[in-house]
Amino acid sequence: MFKVVRYTAMMSGLLVLTACTGGGPKVDPMSYQISPADAERIEIPNVCRASYKIEMPRVAVVEFANNTTYGEMTATNTNIDTKGTRKSVSAGAVGVVAAPGAAGIGYVGANRTDVQVNTQIDTFQRQFSSKVGEYAQSAVENTISKMGGTQMFDRKKLDKILSEQKFQMTMADPATAVKLGKMAGVQYIITGSVDNIATKYIEKIDNNNNVGGGLGAALSIGTALANTQTGWNVNVEMTVQLLDVESGQIIISQKATGREVAGTARNFNPEMALTAAKKALGEAVDDIRPLFSEKFAQKGYIQQLRGNKKVALVNIGSEKGIQSGQKLEVFDFLEIVDPMTNASSCNMSVIPVDITVSDQVQPGQSWVLIDGKPEVTARLKVGSIIQRKKLEGQSVFKKMF
Repeated sequence: MFKVVRYTAMMSGLLVLTACTGGGPKVDPMSYQISPADAERIEIPNVCRASYKIEMPRVAVVEFANNTTYGEMTATNTNIDTKGTRKSVSAGAVGVVAAPGAAGIGYVGANRTDVQVNTQIDTFQRQFSSKVGEYAQSAVENTISKMGGTQMFDRKKLDKILSEQKFQMTMADPATAVKLGKMAGVQYIITGSVDNIATKYIEKIDNNNNVGGGLGAALSIGTALANTQTGWNVNVEMTVQLLDVESGQIIISQKATGREVAGTARNFNPEMALTAAKKALGEAVDDIRPLFSEKFAQKGYIQQLRGNKKVALVNIGSEKGIQSGQKLEVFDFLEIVDPMTNASSCNMSVIPVDITVSDQVQPGQSWVLIDGKPEVTARLKVGSIIQRKKLEGQSVFKKMF
């Protein structure tokens, strides 16, 4: 009974997750009047003025190293009509392919095909290139670009430098990456590797639970959700690193995972698996959003307050990656004088209010909705620094299904 209750609760939670999506609140800013409190301007200590300097660092993303067994390969398509297990073909195919009814995935680079079946199989071969490293590069470029806060270095110009200097397309050596970064005039290089691509066939689950009422409905929903995984599941693992060109240090190194289904037919198709792997890499890079959005946080300030500090106009918008529904945070300034050295420093503390980007987002400005206790929102003033909160990665729901 305990397991059943937990399962039902989990399914209820998943239903809530699916319902809690959408953009930001609708706001009509001109319906709010400007009160005397709204017109208050912040006094900026001299030591804190540097905090208003907004930089857009130049970033280049290089091709990722392909540490999987995908590469230039001869692929064997095998149509399997019954249970069996098939390892990868040639030195460049999938690590382990688990066919219907089989179990287990891992880091295997077999150079032959082992098949255990009890009916006839249909096999043919073809040559193709996977370009896994390029897929990862494109996925990361797309994510960083949409996130905002950076100037992305043009890939064609990057490829030209790589070709002229006879650099490898992938930057496995940090020293080489630093040299490339300095030649390209960028502050950061994003590099990494695709570490594993594993493929496994998942059987469809029978929906006959013979349980009535709400519990039966929950079990049916659970089965339906689980059956979204039916077919060839392609799981990818990758590592993403951020290199500071000036110091040569790796300042972020993060693992990311993704999953995609490559068709429900029982015959394994390497090309479909590669297409699914490409999509899975796009999902995997969502895992880097929290750390990278914090590193390249969008920053601006309040230009106008209205409605006794119920809504505000801020000077960052869609051209810097701001989207309706995103959360911002706002800061107080305080000049701190060290009692021992008399040196002054700027302390910035977050004001505990909830700020949500509304549906009113322009390229260079956004209206936001402010929620908080009156004595706290009173601390917001024209000129107060705002910053986008770090973005979320993949949702629990997405990782599960």
